Order: sequence, then structure tokens, then C-alpha cells
Amino acid sequence: MLLKQLVLSLILTNLIPPSACGRILAIMPTPSYSHQIVFNPLWLTLNSRGHHVTLFTTDPIKNANLSNFRQIDWSFAYQLWHEKHNVSDIIRNFNTNLLKCLNQYVEMMNDIIIRELEHPQVQEIINDKNEHFDLVVVEFLNPAMVAFSKRFNCPFIGMSPMDLTNFVHEALGNPISPALFPDFISHYDGEMNFFERVLNTFYYVGSKLYFKYYFYPKIDEIIKEYFGEDVPPLEQMQRNASMVFLNTNPIIHNIRPLMSNVLMVGGGTHFEGDTPLPEDIQKFLDGAENGAIYFSLGTNVKSKDLDQDTKTTFLQVFSELPYKVLWKFEDASVTTNSKILVKPWLPQQQILKHPKIKLFITQGGLQSLEEAIYNGIPIIGMPVYVDQYSNVKRAIRKGMGIILDSNNVGKEILKKSIEDILNNEKYKKSAEKLSILLKEQPVSGLNQTVKWIEYVLKYKGAKFLKPAQIPTYQYLLIDVLTFFVAFFIFSAYFSFVCLKLLVKCMKERRKVKTVKLE
Repeated sequence: MLLKQLVLSLILTNLIPPSACGRILAIMPTPSYSHQIVFNPLWLTLNSRGHHVTLFTTDPIKNANLSNFRQIDWSFAYQLWHEKHNVSDIIRNFNTNLLKCLNQYVEMMNDIIIRELEHPQVQEIINDKNEHFDLVVVEFLNPAMVAFSKRFNCPFIGMSPMDLTNFVHEALGNPISPALFPDFISHYDGEMNFFERVLNTFYYVGSKLYFKYYFYPKIDEIIKEYFGEDVPPLEQMQRNASMVFLNTNPIIHNIRPLMSNVLMVGGGTHFEGDTPLPEDIQKFLDGAENGAIYFSLGTNVKSKDLDQDTKTTFLQVFSELPYKVLWKFEDASVTTNSKILVKPWLPQQQILKHPKIKLFITQGGLQSLEEAIYNGIPIIGMPVYVDQYSNVKRAIRKGMGIILDSNNVGKEILKKSIEDILNNEKYKKSAEKLSILLKEQPVSGLNQTVKWIEYVLKYKGAKFLKPAQIPTYQYLLIDVLTFFVAFFIFSAYFSFVCLKLLVKCMKERRKVKTVKLE
């Protein structure tokens, strides 16, 4: 994988003229492989173009030959993520008690961020008066690390491995409409009926209140403790982002208006080259005479956490069908047969490229969905939490699969869904059509991201790209509407007074005429 990324980096080095080298601090605090893998090729490409990169990451890049590339290893955060806070439990209960799970997630990430900031090498960098950086690049989903831009008095760029909440979109100046743009925390696609629009409006208002009065105050406390009392509030600092890169793509996501400093750069920045499959997997798939099914629930959702009835249902259905099955299963508790190969970790991108793969059963994580589309593989989506519901619903709307309730997988519906997709060419054709669109983007997301980062470096933050910040009452035209209402009331009152005076004058004239006639 790393070899392919380096080759891609060298290619891009020749395609894009180098700019003045800069010192870049990249901060990726979330201990989730899917969050890290999206941007690893970017750090390698920037480094290959002469930039000095310091990377804080939970998944260090294993390459001893890199120069001008410093890494701070935060991999200890996985122990907090999985063992202390048990992210699997948070995921399992996400749909039964959203507010409680959001609070648990925030508490977990705040604990992780505190431990990461207390890392000796991080403290050394913070306290080194001679240290400097020209640009900070920070994961925007967990934005506390934005404070590093204040510490080093330099511009910053936000990056997100998925879409952002509508509250953050609004803070960046992007137009918001609960009728058109569902929050990625909600379960809705862009095409909502009346009831869904009502609920999405509640999501929008509720998330706005939650972030403003709970999320940001807690992070502000952490920032002030580690960066000083004079650091501005996080909500204010976020608005000063020079640019924000979203790992979204119009082929996969809904179209929405974005400010000039917010770019969609998704659609395969993490794709690898043609790395050979392990010998046992290659042999297993080559021998799949009727084709093969790949089943994985990603890195955070785990097959071993499915209830026993669901696991039994899958095993029974897989055993009755004539297809071979590759199943990412995290322990050895599942009993298999010659048609089912189970492993705790599988090279997903290489597997999906194999011509015998006919179907991908997935939780609907964004990277998994991108990889399925790229290889033209139809899906059965079993979303579990956060953006997976909207991801799968968009894929279904585009005709490339079927959605199943992960909490209620019946044997008949599972078997029927698999047979429907594998026996009906419309799903495969839809997936292949989307694959063509994804592969033929005019500019790759990686190429675009590198160019804009170097543009921001060159123009010291490119402040002219940022939209004007105005108060909410001005954005909603409340002052203008107040003026028109006041003007209307004043005009009506003035007209009423004038009319009253006119009537009074006419009455007086009549009285005068009457007196004269007498």
C-alpha cells in the first residue's frame, strides 16, 4: 500500500509544479482507521514535494525512508477508544438513545484529546519557543486541535473524512435548509417526505443547540487549560479556516451550495494500486465457480458484536447459497464450512477488485461505499449509526443495492435480497455506471487538495477566500423585515392620521357652509 502511495506521490510531483516549501503540522486525533487512511496519501504527497510534515496520528505511516517527515505516535488512543470507553457499545445503542450516545462520544473524544495533548512529545512541541509552522491541517470532526493554529500564529485548514453537521456548515457560511440538506447524523437522504422534513428540522435545531451550549463549552475548557486563557472560543476559531476539504463527492453525496473555501475532494483519495491478494484469499476466490460475496461491517462496527441469532442466520443463508463468502469476522467463535472463509482483517480494496466478487454486504461506511462504487459492485447495506444510513439510502436511490435492518435480519429476507441482486442485472449496471462517473472525474481529489494547500501556503492563509461573517439576524434579514414592518405600520398610521384630518377638515367646511346658508 505505502509503495503505491509513494509511486502516486512521485507521479503527482511531476504533474504539479513545486511551490515554496512549508512547515506543515497535520493533526488527526480520531483512533479510527477509516478516518486516517483517507488522508495518508496527502501527507506523503506533500512530503514528496519538499514540504516538512509533522504528523500527529493514531496510525503512523510505516516507512523508515521518509525524510523531513516527523510523526507523533498516538496509537495508545485505540485502547481508550475500544477498552475504556467501549465504542462498540456506543455504536450499538446509537439508535435507541441518540442524546446519551452523543454525550458518551463527546466525553470519550475529550478524554482522548486530553491524553493526546499530554503526550510528552506534543508538550515539547507546544512549549518550544523556537518551533514554528506555516500551516496547520486538522481533522474538523474533532476540531479542538484548531488551537494549534493560534499557538503557532499561522493559518489552518480543516479536513473531514465525511460530511459535516449542518451547524458547522452554517458557521462556515454555507447555505442551510432543513428541507434540502439532512444532517448527516439523521437517517435521511436528500429526498425527504413531509414527515422526514419535520424531523430533520428538529435534528437541525436540536444539533445547533447541542453544539452551541454543550459541545463547544466542554472543548473550550480543554483548549484554555492547554493553550492559555487568551485563546478565542473554538466556535469563533472554526470560522477562520482558510479552507475546508470534505471527503464528499457529487456522485455519492447530495449536491449542496458551498462557499469558495469549502471543497468536495472525495471519491477515492485513499485508493491503492494493484497490490496482490494474499495467496490463500486469491486461491479461495479463484475457485468460486458461481461467484463470491464479500461481507464486512468496517473497522468500528464488528461482525462479532452481532447477536447470535443474526450470526446464525447469515451462516445458514451462506451455506444454502451456491456462492463462496469472504467474511471479516474479528474472532474465532464462528463455525464455518468450505464455502465460507473468515478472517479478522481483510484487504478490502484488493478483494473488491477480484472479478469473482458479485456482492458486497456492508455497513455503509463512506470509504467502503466509495470502494464498492469504484469497482462497480452492488451492495446490501446494513447501516448501524451516524452517516451510514444516509450513505446507504443514497446508494439505494441510485439503484445499486438493497437496504436491510441490521437489528432484524430474517433468513427469508436476507436470502431473497442476495438472490435478487445476483439474479437481476439492474443492480450491477447501476453500480458500473456510477463507477465510470467516479473514475472519470476531471481532477482527482488528491491533486486538487495538494494544489489548494500550496495555494494557502503561498498566500499566507488566502484570507480573501473566506466569506463575510454577519450576525444571524442579518443573515435571516430580520433587521430588513423589521424595517419593512415598521415602515408599513408607520405608513399605515400616517395615512390613517392624514385621512382622519381630511375627514375632520371636510366636516368643518360643511359646518361653515351650513352656517352661511342660514
